[in-house]
Amino acid sequence: MISQAARRVKQLIQGNALPAYVLFARPAVIVSYFEDFIQHRDAILAALAGSKPHLLFQLGWHRETPERAAEAARAVAEVSRLRPEAEMIFLCNSTREVELLSGLGLRAEFCHQNAFLDEHRYRIIDRPIRYDAIYIARITPFKRHQLAQGIESLRLIGDHSPQETDYFNQVRRELAHASWTRKVFSPFISRAISEAHCGLCLSAEEGAMFVSAEYLLSGRPLVSTRSLGGRDVFFEPDYACISEDDSAAVRDGVALMQRCAVPAEEIRRRTIANFQPHRQRLIAILQELSDRAGIHRDAAAEWPSYFTHKLGLRCFNGLGVRLTRILKRPR
Repeated sequence: MISQAARRVKQLIQGNALPAYVLFARPAVIVSYFEDFIQHRDAILAALAGSKPHLLFQLGWHRETPERAAEAARAVAEVSRLRPEAEMIFLCNSTREVELLSGLGLRAEFCHQNAFLDEHRYRIIDRPIRYDAIYIARITPFKRHQLAQGIESLRLIGDHSPQETDYFNQVRRELAHASWTRKVFSPFISRAISEAHCGLCLSAEEGAMFVSAEYLLSGRPLVSTRSLGGRDVFFEPDYACISEDDSAAVRDGVALMQRCAVPAEEIRRRTIANFQPHRQRLIAILQELSDRAGIHRDAAAEWPSYFTHKLGLRCFNGLGVRLTRILKRPR
C-alpha cells in the first residue's frame, strides 16, 4: 500500500499546484484531465479569473457510451453557466468518443493522450528475457489480473490502495507463481519491460492506458483484450494480439507474441510515427486559438518550449516545469 511517507513527499512536491498544465498564458490555454478538472473546477476557474479560459480536456476514463458522453455534456453545461466565455475542447482517445461528444454539441478532436508520452524516456535495452509476459497495472479489479492465470512465467508491477487489499490478496493467491513488485520508478521502466517477451493489457474498459504505449516504445509487442478507452489506436496486428476474455486465450496470445518477428527498433519507430498526427492536431488547435485571439506565434516552432511528458499531467516533470507551467491554486 502507499505509505504515509510517500503521500507526504507527494504533497511537498505538488505544493499548491492544481491538476492542470499551462500550454499558453496568452491566450489562456490549459490542459487537464476532465475528471480532475471537474473535481477542482471552482479552483481552476478562479485561477483563470480575468481571462477567457480555453480548456482542453483529456479523458482519464472513456466516454465511449451514450451515457458517459451525456454525463460529460451535463458537466460542460454547468461550466458554461458559470463561465459563459469559456471555450472547451475534448482531446479524445477514439473516434467513437469524437462521434458521441460531437453529437451532443461539444467540440471533440481525435487527439490521443498516449501520443504525448516523451519517447526519450523509453529505450530499447538488451536484457536477458526472464518472463513470458509483464503486466504493469494497479492491483485493482478492473485490471482483471485473473486473465493472466495461464501464463507460466509472469511479472506483475503495481500498487494498490487500502480499499483494494482484498483484491490484492486474491491476486497474490491466484497468481502465486508470478513475481510481484510494488513499484518501479519511471527511469527504470524500460529495463523492466525489456526482461519480458511481451506486455499485457487486460482491462475491459478504462482510459487509454499509458503503459500500453510504454511497452511499444520499449520495443515489446503486447497482448490485449478488447476494450473501451482507445488504447488500441497505436496497435498494429503484427506486434499486438487482441485476445478473447479468458485466460487460455491470453496465454495463447502470449505464446504468439513470443514468436513476434517485428524487431524491437521497428515497433518503437512505428509507434513514434503513429504519434505524429495527434501531436500535429494539438499544434493546429493551439495555432487556431492563438490566431483567433490575435496572438502572433508559430505554435509548431514553439513546440519544444511547451511539450513535456504527458503534457505535465499526473506526473512529475521537474521543478522547471512545475514553476513555470503548472497552474497554481489561488491564495
